[in-house]
Amino acid sequence: MNAIDLERLGEVVLEPSGPVTAGQFGTWRLRYTVGAYGVDEGGTIKVAQRFASDWETPQLDDPASSGYTSVTTTGPAKLAVRYDPKGHERPWMKCLVIDVYDGSLVAGDVVTITLGDTSGGSRGIRAQTFQESTHEFRVLVDPTNACLVRRLPTSPEFQVEPGDAVVVVCIVPTVAQVGGPVEVFLRGEDEWGNPTDTPPGVELEWEGSCNARFDGLDLIFDAPGEGRVVASWKGDAFPSNPVTAKATLPPVQHFWGDLHAQSDATVGTGDEVEYFTFGRDRARLDFASHQGNDFQMTDEDWARLNDVVAEFNEEGRFVVFPGFEWSGNTGAGGDRNVFYLEEGLPIIRSSHWQVPSVPEGEFSPAHPVDCLFQRLRERVDPRAVLLGSHVGGRYAEIRRPEYFDEELGPLVEVASCWGVFEWLLWDAFDSGYVVGVMCNSDGHKGRPGAEGPGAGQFGIRGGLTCVLAEELSREAVFNALKRRHCYGTTGPRIALWFNAADQPMGSCLNVSGPVQLRARAVGTGPLEALQLYRGRDLVAETLPEAFREVRGSRRVRLVWGGSRIRGRGRRVTWDGTVQMEGSRILRAEPFAFDSPTDGITQSGDSILHFRSRTTGDVDGIDLWLDRGDQGALTFSSPVGDLSLELSQLGTAPIRRDLGGLDMHVSVQRYPEELRTRALDLHQTVSPEGDGFTPYFVRVIQADGHMAWSSPVYLKPE
Repeated sequence: MNAIDLERLGEVVLEPSGPVTAGQFGTWRLRYTVGAYGVDEGGTIKVAQRFASDWETPQLDDPASSGYTSVTTTGPAKLAVRYDPKGHERPWMKCLVIDVYDGSLVAGDVVTITLGDTSGGSRGIRAQTFQESTHEFRVLVDPTNACLVRRLPTSPEFQVEPGDAVVVVCIVPTVAQVGGPVEVFLRGEDEWGNPTDTPPGVELEWEGSCNARFDGLDLIFDAPGEGRVVASWKGDAFPSNPVTAKATLPPVQHFWGDLHAQSDATVGTGDEVEYFTFGRDRARLDFASHQGNDFQMTDEDWARLNDVVAEFNEEGRFVVFPGFEWSGNTGAGGDRNVFYLEEGLPIIRSSHWQVPSVPEGEFSPAHPVDCLFQRLRERVDPRAVLLGSHVGGRYAEIRRPEYFDEELGPLVEVASCWGVFEWLLWDAFDSGYVVGVMCNSDGHKGRPGAEGPGAGQFGIRGGLTCVLAEELSREAVFNALKRRHCYGTTGPRIALWFNAADQPMGSCLNVSGPVQLRARAVGTGPLEALQLYRGRDLVAETLPEAFREVRGSRRVRLVWGGSRIRGRGRRVTWDGTVQMEGSRILRAEPFAFDSPTDGITQSGDSILHFRSRTTGDVDGIDLWLDRGDQGALTFSSPVGDLSLELSQLGTAPIRRDLGGLDMHVSVQRYPEELRTRALDLHQTVSPEGDGFTPYFVRVIQADGHMAWSSPVYLKPE
């Protein structure tokens, strides 16, 4: 905008104007000086923030509570204020809307918006919990009552910075070679998961079954074995992911990536250079992609993204794939991730909804999703394109046969920041598809590979995909994904191996008799179970020895979780209480809560209050009781209740199903201490029937994190 716009529309300043610490409480004032047009009766002022921002929602009713916001004016008009989470065009959707009535505003009048007004006792308003190089309060005005707002030329911008480090993150390769140096990567993280520099005073030690030594931040193995690096800081221990040292590197190695997140090209945070820099240098990813919503990207956006991908792709260090998210409505097939092997291939949109200036043509838009499959086959070599089925705001509707293409799209995304979606795997099995598993973040906070839920609408920490490939190159990683030689986790770098008759996960085998399945999992923390599934059915599991001696334990684990529905409104709000009668609570610890805003809110020796939301994942509480064999436990929540006598608890959980998509609550007696970090499973199976039978393994850690292998598919000859 030019000086004429400034004169006519007015200007706005922010106080204070400096950097903001992520998640801090404070007060910020926006002073809008009305321009020459004025704001007529019926006109509107909007203060908009991006879709991804989790800045605390302003509230206008309780001056003593967090988030209280006031709006005043020096002009003669009255102001009606409301908050509308869909008050403007995507991505500037979250709006404080100020309507002018009973008079008008003229040039020079001032409107003051106080976010976090403390005059009535409020502690202020919580800032956005994630870092951002340029955060904007976008101010828009409709001076004419035309229901058409225009952006002011002076909207305030500032930086959101990480807070102080509270934990240390330590990352090492999953497999290493004896004698060769292995780099130990360190970073700090604040309470919201924002990365910081490594804090001073961190010390490293090796814990494992073989000898290893440090040379600075390089780890050198003297013999084959297995273990982890432990970073010690301020009296706390922060273990790395597990690493296995071998005399020679195996034919295939474990490479970690996040294939699915967004930048500010669409609804994410930060530009593409910041995005890939973070994935490579802060999250320490081996491979990545960028998945902007197709209906929001112009041809210029697509060309720029391809250029940035080409700039960052570096074989042997950081492999990057171009791609986009085909974002059709659920009824048209739902979200699909499109990954290309190379740059220069077309973006084939589901619609041109937010880019009407981009001409429609013979190949775009492609709607519904079977039209996308057809157009991709016409324009792109099938060997150079890979599709994944995703559950986000929209979910992939793969139950309709015409809405699934097994050759082009062999992967389903089982976990992301939106939640856990095992049901998408069940949909594939029920339909007889051959699919592999991926997990990614679909992060919108500019943190691919290290995304967290913050305090916004996303449910959980972002996942990671591990690829078993011969080398870190585009072709090797892409082909491994195509062949389903991959698995996914809810974020931790859990080491997992799974094969059938010595063939890797993802394989399709014609067999003439019984087949030996072998799996090994090494966790980033203690493991709870390694489970083998045939389709939806659990057929075998390995548990730590500690579960055999659990009857005398005074530790009780209470777990709840699931989703309401498949769609956007899937989140379940569980806020409730846990009450004990006849036994005292000696200690209570939250289990698997995802955001610092959730957890135990009040505690006593007989009752706990908690705040919890789940989106397919689980939350829970561990209780240590003075007596584990008597007393009554009652779980109360708006979703459902569960009451039982502790004497009823054996070695298996007691569970109550509550509808929805696996909404449930369960109670089990849990080992007072669990240390097992590695589990093995061997099982002989004899597949039956005419088609391929899927077998896969699921890993459950004691902290609630999970991993899923891609299935092996067995068919009798």
